[in-house]
Amino acid sequence: MDIKETPDHEFIDIHIERRRVIWIIALVLVFSLVLIVLTVEKVRELAERIVSPVEYIEPVPEPVPDVLDPDVPLIYKIKGYTAATAIAFEKFLDEDDHRAHFEKLEHFLEINEVAEVVPPYELMRQGTDWQKIGEPPFAIPPEENWETMVDTLKVLRDYIIPAIGPVHVLSGWRTSSYNAKAGGARTSKHMHFCGLDMIPEDEYTRKQLLPKLRRIHRKVGRKWNMGLGIYSGIRFHVDTCGYRRW
Repeated sequence: MDIKETPDHEFIDIHIERRRVIWIIALVLVFSLVLIVLTVEKVRELAERIVSPVEYIEPVPEPVPDVLDPDVPLIYKIKGYTAATAIAFEKFLDEDDHRAHFEKLEHFLEINEVAEVVPPYELMRQGTDWQKIGEPPFAIPPEENWETMVDTLKVLRDYIIPAIGPVHVLSGWRTSSYNAKAGGARTSKHMHFCGLDMIPEDEYTRKQLLPKLRRIHRKVGRKWNMGLGIYSGIRFHVDTCGYRRW
């Protein structure tokens, strides 16, 4: 027996087929649109590369100061005081076994948590008049003297710097030869690596600076066995090897 489809059934099949065609057309249009967008972006990227080629440019390393270069300053003025620079200290370290000795001292300061109070090389400055007396601008103390500097740096870290700001060290460790030629006291604390001569980095008048330093000495001087000396201008001395003031 033959089965015949009704007109309604034929209408449903035609409707389904039409919807299928519409979906196919829609998918083709979406795919085409995506392809066009990607193509345009690729063409744009290629165009940019033609105009501004993308290439690897090797970074140029920053120049390292040459301590032998006569144009590199080895001496500079700090508020009127003559001081040997960090570059001059690098030159000093290249002599004899100074570098190994200094690195050991730096490690000692680090384990005692005082290595960042002031730049360690400044502690090696003998003074500001080395040129006049014919002595080296730097010297490194023997190991048996290192411990005395720890308390002095702690006083700087905890009391002096919080009150007056960062400081520049003009004179730290001194050899007996330097101290004698410079006219230092025979019992100078610099020869024990205990005393420091400094000036504040910030702008101070003597009238502004003195009360701050004297207040610190009154408050914690006995506790830290602190010596405080105030010279002309804004240069001052701190040590922790004897409670006194001048």
